[in-house]
Amino acid sequence: MGILTRQQGEVFVITTDRSSEEAPKTRAPARLTDIYRVWTGAKWSETKEEAMSFKSLPAADEYVRANFAKVTG
Repeated sequence: MGILTRQQGEVFVITTDRSSEEAPKTRAPARLTDIYRVWTGAKWSETKEEAMSFKSLPAADEYVRANFAKVTG
C-alpha cells in the first residue's frame, strides 16, 4: 500500500494509491495518477472532501507515523 501525504488546496491530506479491492503491492506504481483515496481519520474514502486535513506536511507525516497500524490496517 502506497501511503503519501500531499497538498490539497491550502491543507495537506493523507492519500493512498490502492483501491479497497486490490491486494497489497511490494513495488511503487510506475506513475502517479489522479485516482487516489484519502484518509478520513477512521477509514479510506474516494471522496476527497472527507479527507482529514493538516496545516503542514510535517504534521500529516507525524500523524501517519503515530497511527501507522490504523492507517495501514
